Amino acid sequence: MNPLQITNLTKTFKTPKGELLFAVNDVNLSITPGSIHGLLGPNGAGKSTLISLISGITAPTTGSITLFGIDIAKNPNAAKALLGVVPQEVVVEMAFTVEEVLYYFSGMYGVPTNERMDRITNVLNDLDLSDKRHAKAKSLSGGMKRRLMIAKAILHKPKFLILDEPTAGVDVALRQKIWDLVRRLNNEGTTILFTTHYLEEAEQLCESITLMNHGAVIKEGKLKDIQQEFSKNSIHFELYDRDVSHALGVLSTGSEFEFPMTNLAEDIAMLTKHYHGNIKTIRSEAASLEQIFLTLTA
Repeated sequence: MNPLQITNLTKTFKTPKGELLFAVNDVNLSITPGSIHGLLGPNGAGKSTLISLISGITAPTTGSITLFGIDIAKNPNAAKALLGVVPQEVVVEMAFTVEEVLYYFSGMYGVPTNERMDRITNVLNDLDLSDKRHAKAKSLSGGMKRRLMIAKAILHKPKFLILDEPTAGVDVALRQKIWDLVRRLNNEGTTILFTTHYLEEAEQLCESITLMNHGAVIKEGKLKDIQQEFSKNSIHFELYDRDVSHALGVLSTGSEFEFPMTNLAEDIAMLTKHYHGNIKTIRSEAASLEQIFLTLTA
């Protein structure tokens, strides 16, 4: 059973002029158990609307969404109990302390009373907020408020976690800590839907991606497969001694040589054997996610 199954999902709005706007247009999406799935796209692509639909904040115009087989429209409370959401906007209860905020949300998510303080202690340690436990939320820095948002979402140990731009506006050190936490939660069995505008972040974390534009899915699949599809299918290498007999099909490209790739492992083995110990560097030309993104959304 897939953690998330979206079928023929559409969400329309009417503009002030009465025109019909498709914010989400016939989207189909399956996310496999235990994966980190990237939801990518330019501003206005429909990502935020899709997350609102999955979260049950917005009702779809047509189509269905199930979380672990539970239809969120028919049984929203059961579905939401399995879900944690870190929205893009930072929203914290300014008048309360960090501990009070987390205690309230642990109760709202149904965490047993005798487990709440231990859960709070654990998430504060995970997110380096222990020393702010009794501080008012309004006194936190922007990065700390974002960490508090993450803490609120993972207190009840959700089986499915949505992270909407969780590292936006944070420094490099904190971004790495959030990456480590995401990987750890995933290793412990949480399936994660991750949106980001930092494409190198998606390459680091995500096994599979869905790329949206103008409300529709324009590409979906395993990240490695998509990169292979858009790659130049060539191997580039440098030689210590360039004045040698070359393998059939090898072309000079300036300081490097290029060989058309059909099977990466077999081709590298052939080149290594042909040139013996003369190869200085060798690499395959895989397309970056940034190249793919620009190609598909241009």
